Amino acid sequence: MDKLIFFKKFFLITKLVRILFLSWFFALCSQIIIPLPFNFVPISLQPAPIFFFALYLGWPSVAAIALTIIQAAFGAPFFSGFQGGILKLLGPTGGYIFGFLLASCFLALARKYKKKSFFINFFKLLIANLILYCCGLFQLYFFVPGEKLLILGLYPFIAGCLLKIFFICLLVDKVFKNS
Repeated sequence: MDKLIFFKKFFLITKLVRILFLSWFFALCSQIIIPLPFNFVPISLQPAPIFFFALYLGWPSVAAIALTIIQAAFGAPFFSGFQGGILKLLGPTGGYIFGFLLASCFLALARKYKKKSFFINFFKLLIANLILYCCGLFQLYFFVPGEKLLILGLYPFIAGCLLKIFFICLLVDKVFKNS
């Protein structure tokens, strides 16, 4: 019986360590950005790994993004430009950060539908991005004039978003076929 308890604790610890490392990986990916001189919101690589792992791993990925947000809220430089703190979460880009969490929850829930076709994953990722941008635009609305909201918070990102979705679908398709 003692061995069973040991193995349960061991597997729990390894799972927690994997979630911690994944949260650090997400933080690292948030540093790969293209700042836009006319905008608060940079183009970031961060959505690609967040959405890929949410589709591939499910809830452990959601836990990792939640842990990333918690660590950054306490000051870890996990947001783009090596920024952190609660003020960043309350600022113009905070809605996008919370959007990652909600979109990841959607993908983790949608993961139980085991159809692993390219087009179904593409559709899931489109909905996840819709969730992300709705959250981001909601909070950005408090910082920019309403007539500039879509110009600053959505339009510059559509092409890159579709490109990321396409490549995530290709990668997920390959990974699921090999597993």
